[in-house]
Amino acid sequence: MSFESIHLARPWALGLLALIVPYVLLRYRIIKKSAMAYAPVQYHRGPRGGRVALYGSLALEALILCLLFSALAGPYTESEREIIKEEGIDVALALDVSASMQAADFPPNRLEALKRIAADFVKRSGGNRIAVYVFARDVFTQTPLTTDHSVLLDLLGGISFGIISHTRGGSGGTAIGDALLAAAEGLLRNRVRGRDQVIILVTDGENNCGIDPLLAARFVRTKNIRFHVIGLGGDKPVQVFVGGRPFITVLGKPLMTSLDDTRLRQITVTAGGRYFRAKNAGVLANIFAELSRLERSPLEVETFHVRKYYASWLALPLIVVFLVWLLLRGFVLRRPLG
Repeated sequence: MSFESIHLARPWALGLLALIVPYVLLRYRIIKKSAMAYAPVQYHRGPRGGRVALYGSLALEALILCLLFSALAGPYTESEREIIKEEGIDVALALDVSASMQAADFPPNRLEALKRIAADFVKRSGGNRIAVYVFARDVFTQTPLTTDHSVLLDLLGGISFGIISHTRGGSGGTAIGDALLAAAEGLLRNRVRGRDQVIILVTDGENNCGIDPLLAARFVRTKNIRFHVIGLGGDKPVQVFVGGRPFITVLGKPLMTSLDDTRLRQITVTAGGRYFRAKNAGVLANIFAELSRLERSPLEVETFHVRKYYASWLALPLIVVFLVWLLLRGFVLRRPLG
């Protein structure tokens, strides 16, 4: 801290310092006039000690006034601080966990690649509230909207092929329409006025059960929820293996998966959203990186002027000097009563 950086709240108070010299001279004259004719009677230490004590007392009084007027001037330093506010938006991730997501064209498989890239998206999401829904034939809420991204990452990492049953009587299948409705309803239940909302649907298959996805897409559009669809998979069929063994469908045949995204594009158009095609993990990562830039609330920067006052720093020396002055007046410059 330099003297150039010190400001005064009440600069006029420093003008009072000019009164200290006249005050000291006036006090000296008053004390001299009130003194008795015989100094040894007035000052028990004799004339020499009395004069030193007198001058010391006057100096302490001048110092007390100097500290008092300096504190009254209100010295302070001022600095600027910027606070960056990011209100964030609400994002619902609807992730396909059907058996076809075990295809190994996205090493080690589509689901694990998606989890890794989605986790990176969460880390870039700033103040966004994020919910995660997983679906196959049925839809499950992995986590409702939350800003606790550390917990969200743990729950995202817990998604696996085994969290649902893929048997004939289980959740095998792909219910895109149901997933859209579940994500939309979750957002609407927690809607905050003025806060944008978006659904990001990631799937590698065609809808084969549940509500018609086009009806769900129209619902999403009427609720002013932004919508993005990511279709996973190449044009050539890929056989699905689970645990090193071919996955056998309910029809008793090995599962082969490829993406015909005609239907997904129709769903996207109906919802007024954007469609992305990811044929490999690198493209998928780029898509999520683009979405993290698109779905980010604007930053608000507020500048605050912070003042640090130093008047309290003068209080302690002022008290100390005042106590010394009291001791001097009480025990050194003693006068007889009369």
